[in-house]
Amino acid sequence: MADTVQFYLEQMVPELEDLENKNLFSKTEIKAIVKKRTNFEYALKRRISKKVDYLRYIEYEMNLEALRKKRKSRLESKPAKQSLSDYAGTRRIFFVFERALRKFNGDISLWLQYIEFAKANGANKTLGKIFADAIQLHPTKPALWIMAASWEFEENANIVAARGNYLVFCFYVGLFVQLRLTLTPLLSTVLMQRGLRLNPGQAQLWHEYFRLEQLYIEKIKARRKILGIDQKSQGLKELEDTENGGNDTEMIKLPTVTGGEFGDMDEDGQEVRAVKQMEESVAEKMREGINPILNGLLSTIVYDNAIQAIPDDLEFRAKFAEIYNDFSDPEVGLQHVYDTIRRDFSEKEEARAYLASRPLYVKSEEGGQAALKINDPKFVQAIRQCIQEFDSCVKDIPTILMWELYAGFLSEWRETVTEPNLKKYFTKLLLKTLNTAEKKQLKSAKLYISWINVLSSQDNTTNVLEINERACEAFPNSVDLWLLRIELVDKTQTQSESVMAEDQLFQTALSKNGASFRLWSAYVEWIEKKWQDDVLKSDIVDELLTNACRKATALLPSLVESTSERNTIKDYVLGSHVVLAARMSGIKKARETYKRLINGSFPTLAFYKACLQVEVEYGKGQTAVSQSQYLYEMALRLNVAREETYLAYIAYLNSQKLFSKATAIYAKAQQEVRNRELFEQEYQKYKDGKSSEERTVLGEPSNDDEDTEMITTSE
Repeated sequence: MADTVQFYLEQMVPELEDLENKNLFSKTEIKAIVKKRTNFEYALKRRISKKVDYLRYIEYEMNLEALRKKRKSRLESKPAKQSLSDYAGTRRIFFVFERALRKFNGDISLWLQYIEFAKANGANKTLGKIFADAIQLHPTKPALWIMAASWEFEENANIVAARGNYLVFCFYVGLFVQLRLTLTPLLSTVLMQRGLRLNPGQAQLWHEYFRLEQLYIEKIKARRKILGIDQKSQGLKELEDTENGGNDTEMIKLPTVTGGEFGDMDEDGQEVRAVKQMEESVAEKMREGINPILNGLLSTIVYDNAIQAIPDDLEFRAKFAEIYNDFSDPEVGLQHVYDTIRRDFSEKEEARAYLASRPLYVKSEEGGQAALKINDPKFVQAIRQCIQEFDSCVKDIPTILMWELYAGFLSEWRETVTEPNLKKYFTKLLLKTLNTAEKKQLKSAKLYISWINVLSSQDNTTNVLEINERACEAFPNSVDLWLLRIELVDKTQTQSESVMAEDQLFQTALSKNGASFRLWSAYVEWIEKKWQDDVLKSDIVDELLTNACRKATALLPSLVESTSERNTIKDYVLGSHVVLAARMSGIKKARETYKRLINGSFPTLAFYKACLQVEVEYGKGQTAVSQSQYLYEMALRLNVAREETYLAYIAYLNSQKLFSKATAIYAKAQQEVRNRELFEQEYQKYKDGKSSEERTVLGEPSNDDEDTEMITTSE
């Protein structure tokens, strides 16, 4: 080990001498640098090296290199010839990264840091090797393939290499067979072929490869436009020539060809005609309207092979439509995507709804797709097309889900539009749709909720109560329907009448949905609100909550741990009863309440925590201390999370300066806890006043170029 470290240190000598000769570092600083590097090298050579040692070494070298550059820029008035020290620091960082990745080659985050450092330093040759090594070790990580292709295309302007990174992936599903005649050099390495064959189902890779092809076509079109050889520019030129009638006086006229000269040319006429014919043929094929590449042939092939690899994912296909809208002239490609969705998902409700809503979405100016604006003249026509398509959908697929999607579409646009006539149109159509669905016996809780919301917004009290009642009878397990019904009773009846009616509805709803935490919490909040509004007196509230605690306990009377939603309900209802008793009548009533519940409701640890919190907020004096001790003792009887409960009990006793009692409880805990070692560790942390999260392993390095503590501080 010492020999290896000494070898590495000896290699630093020329670099350090160069730094001293340039007056970038003093002799004292160079000694400190040597000492730091020695410590780092020995740390890397320990029997079990750690990733953090490599990261510390890299961070130190990066800070040192940044300091060297700043000092050099201040000392040199004009750029000087480069010497060894100008690139030795960066080379050393690369070397440490390589050693780290030989040891921890499975760490993706370390590879990404290495890639980012190489990019920041413009090491293009090294980057190529890094990507090859990373992909070889991690062929199933789409992020690495995408980064490699993006770097090849954007930084190196190498579409062949970039395309190859994705095409190798597509080899397994047959894309290479279709493109081999035109893109022969793409599959450059067997390694990439083997790597991407493992990932035929990676949606992200397909999307990014598709985006790559679209971006490449877009760049070609932009170049043609700049050169004036695109289809639009050529059309404008022909139009100008026609308008000028071929008599532009400002044009430079070519000299006329005499008969003799023409005869001389005729000797090679066949060759000239052949060349001209070839040029015309090439020009014709390169026209945008005819050239299949510029028409998006490659993108279409990529998409077709992608849906073969991932055939049953609507969201996957919809993403291709979004990508198309990021580029110019997306109409043909979009239509192909929609046609394949209609072909392959003709019986899927979500797909039909997606296609039915397409007329309302267009390409936005910023890229991507956006909904038509309401003031757009095309909006009304698009709405009509959508309605016609949805009408066709519910006829072809007469299912509840299809009607729900139709009603959801109408509800969404009804809330979006502000123009009165349009809102009235959507409201009328939505009511008609919901009524038709019910007549066809295609009912669901979701459809009824939409119906109730629409009628409530129109203040149609009679109909909405009738429909809500029918809905609760048809779907008694829908909590949303019951809560809507209770809310409607509260709005439509007098205060005295509504309290009894609402309580009865809550009781009925809870009898059918006893395991719904949402319904129980709504009931407790309703009781508390009625007490705050002085509608219910304290004794009535106590009676209602006592009955609620009895029913909640009856759900799971034998368990003491809060491990399910039903136990969470019991914790919440019992704890709320104690808290509300303290708020209504003070701590004395709260103590009576929780003692009664402890004796008859099988309380959990969460209940005792709620009671202790009440003692902290409302209790005072020695009585509060004794009652808190009683609660801790009762909580320890549960034999649940005893280590944490004992530690909390000891901490409480120490806070009240009951040190002898705390010592006794600690001795008792040592005999009763299951994991004594873990308890001792947590107890020591408590005594030290620090948690494991507060302890730090790494110090923060200095980045100040004037502060040489970064160099001189020992490890």
